[in-house]
Amino acid sequence: MISFSDLLSSSKEKTRVLIYAVNPSISKLILEVLNFAGKEFDFFLNSGSTKNDNNDFVIFETSDLEKASQFKPTIFFVSNEIDGENIASTLENITPGGIVIYPNDIKNWIEESLHYFRKLHFEPAVFQKNNEQYVVASELGAIPVNFRDENVLLNLEGIKLLCQQFGVMEEEFYEAVMSFE
Repeated sequence: MISFSDLLSSSKEKTRVLIYAVNPSISKLILEVLNFAGKEFDFFLNSGSTKNDNNDFVIFETSDLEKASQFKPTIFFVSNEIDGENIASTLENITPGGIVIYPNDIKNWIEESLHYFRKLHFEPAVFQKNNEQYVVASELGAIPVNFRDENVLLNLEGIKLLCQQFGVMEEEFYEAVMSFE
């Protein structure tokens, strides 16, 4: 397994994507969608799972505030279970002109940052439970999903925005989401 300092060193010239989340299912869904869409990327997850094929994109998942701020992300995804005051140090280290994808309830923390980056906020996905299955409302209509993790559902709009940064279109995104378990 690669050390964190080696990860930092090897990713300097790459597009660094930081997933700042407590729930590992969020990263699993992101990887599922990107793999489904045939995107090439490396990743380093909290679970110890890694893939390092020297791709242009590297995804780093953490819930560790210190590691998040040292990673210097180009794209920074903040899940809805993260408190706004825990992102200030990472916002200071985002690549100038980078992107922050964040839940609307921490908007004030993002707006107060003096650093230059693109801001993409998201609202919780609208979903309902029909019998034992969840159905997500989307512009494409009702999308049935095979997983029951409501936290992932609440972050689904942000996950979609992140995947769009890799060139994943909405139809392809929901097709992958429907097969995720």
